[in-house]
Amino acid sequence: MVTVSLEAFFLLYISLGLSLVGGLWFFSDRRDGILYEAERSRVIFHCIKCGRIYTARKSEELAVCEGCGFSNTRLRF
Repeated sequence: MVTVSLEAFFLLYISLGLSLVGGLWFFSDRRDGILYEAERSRVIFHCIKCGRIYTARKSEELAVCEGCGFSNTRLRF
């Protein structure tokens, strides 16, 4: 039978807890960074036919409106 001292048990318990919190923090921070980059890389379009405002990927210069199907150029500020 293996005996573990109380200090070693608490050290192991606290180390596992801190590792879990650190891993969750790293995962959450990475996920938020990816979501932020995906949202940041979108541009805004305004349909001149129906007035709807919508977004598309940054690489697109023309996008089709979901409401009426009209092709619009992106807004530039």
